[in-house]
Amino acid sequence: MQSRNCNQSKLTLKLLVGLIDKPYHFCRLYFIYAVVTLSICAHTIVNKAHANSVADYEISAVYIYRFSQFVTWPQQNKKLTFCTFGTDNIALTLSRLLKAKNNKIVTLTNISQIAQCQIAYISRQKEVGLTQIPIEKGVLTIGTDNAFLDKGGMIELRSINNKVRPVIALPSVKKSEITISSKLLKIAILASVNDTQQGGKNHAK
Repeated sequence: MQSRNCNQSKLTLKLLVGLIDKPYHFCRLYFIYAVVTLSICAHTIVNKAHANSVADYEISAVYIYRFSQFVTWPQQNKKLTFCTFGTDNIALTLSRLLKAKNNKIVTLTNISQIAQCQIAYISRQKEVGLTQIPIEKGVLTIGTDNAFLDKGGMIELRSINNKVRPVIALPSVKKSEITISSKLLKIAILASVNDTQQGGKNHAK
């Protein structure tokens, strides 16, 4: 995809300017943000050697944050509500990233509270105890367990060949009346709800 079709590259450059004045942790997250941005825009991972040295949970957290810019919700929301259900490295990193950017994040104590969210990350520890992931109108659900899509989840973050890839179950997405951008679909794996054979052990925690 040519640069004129990727306006996000300008945003990426702005984010990288002045990183020297930021704490190391956020410099690292901003760099990953840039890698994920360029990945979605150009359909490839830039600076692969560095990206592969970064923990999967950090890349996964940035993916979750970036999904918000490639999704259209059935109702207009001035500000999105991100939610986490369960506490793991992905949830903690996502929380730090969102708070640094003044985004709203809610920690759920029960899956029945999910309707208040627009983007909900469900940790593997919590997902294991669920027989079904609720499909609510306008709620995008994201997880990492190999059974996540079969239970009604919408996006599974899967580690394949040392790279995190989003696996999207479009039937579940459509039920929630959410529309996913073609830019995201082009870099994702489109899976049926039974396509979990590649998941499991290599997921981020």
